[in-house]
Amino acid sequence: MTGQPTPPTLTIERVTAVHGHGAQARMVLAPTSLGVYPGESVAVVGRSGAGKSTLADITLGLRTPAGGRVLVGGDEWCTPTGRPARSERRLVQGVPQDPLAAFVPRWTLGRSIEQAVRRLTGDRDTESRVHRAAQLARLDVELLGRRPSEVSGGQAQRAAIVRAVAPGPAVLVADEPTSALDADTASAVSAALLSITRELGIALLLVTHDPAVAERCTRTLTITAPVP
Repeated sequence: MTGQPTPPTLTIERVTAVHGHGAQARMVLAPTSLGVYPGESVAVVGRSGAGKSTLADITLGLRTPAGGRVLVGGDEWCTPTGRPARSERRLVQGVPQDPLAAFVPRWTLGRSIEQAVRRLTGDRDTESRVHRAAQLARLDVELLGRRPSEVSGGQAQRAAIVRAVAPGPAVLVADEPTSALDADTASAVSAALLSITRELGIALLLVTHDPAVAERCTRTLTITAPVP
């Protein structure tokens, strides 16, 4: 007797996006479909203006699609008429292009991460979550005691990965997470992100212009700009 096939953690069904209204409306994301399974990483590539970051924002629940829907674990996550409830937001977490945007400048990295984890999970004892995520991201826990301005770009991006992983998401969305880093640091940071994806069984959607990063992912989704 064979087992049932594992369903996708993340399902994107014919998702589209539009800027503007009425006669001024302009499609910015052509119909896009994708399934991402546990432990799988999908690189989203394509020319500028094709809608890669728009797809990332919709998957994160930051904006609603014009059509189609996004499902997480088989349940509706984001549709034209609704975005995820606050209680569900920990399920999909993002790693930004600019890691400093993830932190309060006057707080230590650790304080910002712990506050985010408490808000998303309701867990008051966050230290073990944060330290485990730091270990996975290969970030020295001593750096959690520093402010964002006191660490390097690569260290800040690893801390942003810690912030995304610590709440226990099912899906990670990384939008150009290595674009501001030098080649060696970008390679190390992307390796840590992909290792976490595999080890924790997270579904990763990774927007990138870097062919070296895309090649390390499980597979690639190429998005083309909508036809005017």
